[in-house]
Amino acid sequence: MSSRSANPPDNLPADLTSFVGRRSEAHAVRQLLSADRLVTLTGVGGVGKTRLALRVAHDLRRAFPDGVCLVELANLKDPDLLPHTLNDALGIREQSASATSVLADYLRPRHTLLVLDNCEHLLETTATLVDRLLRAAPKLRVLATSRQALMIAGEHMYPVPTLPVPDVDVRLAPGSATQFAAVSLFAARAAAVVPGFEITPDNEQAVIQLCQRLEGIPLAIELAAVRLRILTVDELAHRLDNRFDLLREGSRNLPERHQTLQALIDWSHELCTPAEKILWARASVFTGGFSLDALEAVCADELLTEENLLDTVAGLTDKSILIRGEQGGRVRFRMLETLREYGQVRLRESGSETECQRRHRDWYRHVIEKASAEWFGPGQEDWAALLRVEHPNVRAALEFCLGRPAEVRIGLRMAGLPWFLWAALGFMTEGRLWLDRALALDQEPSLERVWALGTAADIAFFQGDETAATSLIDALQALADQLGDPKGLAYATHMRGLRELGSDPHAAIPVLVEALDRYAGTDVPADYPNSVRPALAMAYLLSGELDSAAEVVDEACRQCKHAGERWLLSYAMWAKGILRLLQGELDQAEADLCEALQLKRFTPDSLGLAFILDALGWTAAAHGDSERAAVLLGASDQVWRTVGVPLFGAKHLLARREHFQDMACLAMGTSGFTTAFARGGELTAEEMVTFALRERRTSSVEPRQSDRLLTAREREVANLVAQGMSSKDVAAKLVISRRTVDAHVDHIFAKLGFNSRAQIATWVTQQQVAESPDR
Repeated sequence: MSSRSANPPDNLPADLTSFVGRRSEAHAVRQLLSADRLVTLTGVGGVGKTRLALRVAHDLRRAFPDGVCLVELANLKDPDLLPHTLNDALGIREQSASATSVLADYLRPRHTLLVLDNCEHLLETTATLVDRLLRAAPKLRVLATSRQALMIAGEHMYPVPTLPVPDVDVRLAPGSATQFAAVSLFAARAAAVVPGFEITPDNEQAVIQLCQRLEGIPLAIELAAVRLRILTVDELAHRLDNRFDLLREGSRNLPERHQTLQALIDWSHELCTPAEKILWARASVFTGGFSLDALEAVCADELLTEENLLDTVAGLTDKSILIRGEQGGRVRFRMLETLREYGQVRLRESGSETECQRRHRDWYRHVIEKASAEWFGPGQEDWAALLRVEHPNVRAALEFCLGRPAEVRIGLRMAGLPWFLWAALGFMTEGRLWLDRALALDQEPSLERVWALGTAADIAFFQGDETAATSLIDALQALADQLGDPKGLAYATHMRGLRELGSDPHAAIPVLVEALDRYAGTDVPADYPNSVRPALAMAYLLSGELDSAAEVVDEACRQCKHAGERWLLSYAMWAKGILRLLQGELDQAEADLCEALQLKRFTPDSLGLAFILDALGWTAAAHGDSERAAVLLGASDQVWRTVGVPLFGAKHLLARREHFQDMACLAMGTSGFTTAFARGGELTAEEMVTFALRERRTSSVEPRQSDRLLTAREREVANLVAQGMSSKDVAAKLVISRRTVDAHVDHIFAKLGFNSRAQIATWVTQQQVAESPDR
């Protein structure tokens, strides 16, 4: 059975600048990866380990049919979150108690290349995890970058050298300096900063001297080239000479190459205005990037006013301290990790690190509270996207809280309030981790503890962890009774109702009805009562009270649709689909369940995906489509493995599942059912959704069919691309803009299901063969 994914993970960033030098190194690393399953690129900071790894990964894409995946670890501080970070990067919707097991199970059949970037601060944890994954997944290859080797069996260490520079004692022939990669890199980057820049007889010696002093460190060269906006090459070389000598005298205990890079960053720092220096230091509290409004909230004060902040950001962006990008239609900024670490040192030296971290935490507390208030509404998809991209900063804010006794109570609130964050966005296991830590650190009675207990109980329940859920619900009820808070009592009743649902649906009905009544008397956000309704509908269904189930599920759908909410609506439609199934309305049941599945596409909600795939499998079995039922049940079984216990261990639901599974197995025979079931388990999450919705993939169309998908202009662009023309060449040929060409190429990719120009060339060749008169 093939394990190749239709949409293998590939998150490698596109090259923004030319790849200068390193051809021999890239070839050597490719050769090593063909023979060894773990290759670690080592070297000093700024030497170009990441860039080399990305180049090799790009070159090897075709060799890994199940994908090439970059996992950036520089911002990860908590080693416990390492397997979760890998799961996030691979798109695995893991929510089980063992993220490492989920990861190993996912990679076991796949031919995948993992690029683990910046491992040095998590060396022991990374080594242990990589060793386990390599042993579990025989076709896995790992390319790591680290300042130190992982030191595990089977590792091949490749020290990344600095770029070659002219020898100090050798006088070069005029015009020959660019044969050295360091000089060539400087020339390329300088031309990008100062249009028309080139190495001439007048500046060649100064460039050589500059590259010698920078010792061929790529990051240092690139930062230096930026300064040509305000200095000549001679001035640049002169200033660097003086600065390096001064730094060596003051920091003899540092490695020499770190001294030079430190000197360059020191000097870059001194070229900043006072406001830019302040912002550089304060912005270093962010991890994984930040938006302008976050920057204003965290960094602005009487020393750095909001009125001056925009100009200060522009200045740091011009100096390449901040890197501008766009994500989800919003501008975001980030810093290279080396520059961020430098800023953190400066922030610490200023004595304002704790205050800045607290303001950072306060901003993300504000984000969490606003998201919690507005989640049940039309902005839900935007909130989901924002919380996904801001997750590294939320982690940092929680870490700040849990690292200081006086701040833990706020951490309890931040982890406990957004229950949807952990469930809807695929972070259930991580949510349990934060909640367990916070609950252990602050055991005093408080409303924050009530909410944290409730959210932890909710996660434990849906993971099928009956022991933990029971303990948490008992503690929640006792504390809610002690404090007498109406919201807490409603949440406790809600959780008790879920516990009853797992064992005795009939007994769950009055408890869940009471929870709805209690919520109605409070001002909790509408997602709380509307999360009760699908559970209550299921309790009625499993008790045979179909009319009552219909009333509850219709009310849930009405509430969600009226508010423009989608996530809980998907659960309501799931319950509605099962109701239709039990009423014998099989076509309508599938339609309702497919609508629920469509609603799941904006969140990585594995729990909901598993519920819906299961129900679609039941419906297919009832319809007599046994093979489809087997594939869907195999797919849902695989998703349940990432969540925890199938159907959260509810015996009445498990009995239904077993009934429909036996029905399909009897119709197909054990051998046929087992084969189809296994096929479903090998699908990727997106393939599961595509299959369940009966969608067709455009990549499988024949040449003549695909030709009709393209406009006349798109076919013209495709023909020129197949001739090896770049977008610039095509634009010149057709007298259109390069941006228009790129848009046409993107449309061709989308329509034909392609992701490379080589695929377009192959398709054009197939077209020509199909149209040949000799056929």
